[in-house]
Amino acid sequence: MPLQIIMTVIILFAAAGYAAWRVYQALRKDGDPCSGCELKKNCKKFGNIREK
Repeated sequence: MPLQIIMTVIILFAAAGYAAWRVYQALRKDGDPCSGCELKKNCKKFGNIREK
């Protein structure tokens, strides 16, 4: 096999593994849909700005 095909296969497996790991982590969390969000502290649901 040429080196280009080998590198492509390695990169594809790494990308698929990373995606699977992220899905696994998302499912194992406490169910917070905003977990990991940079804007969570300013969000209307959780932050100081709340609609009344």
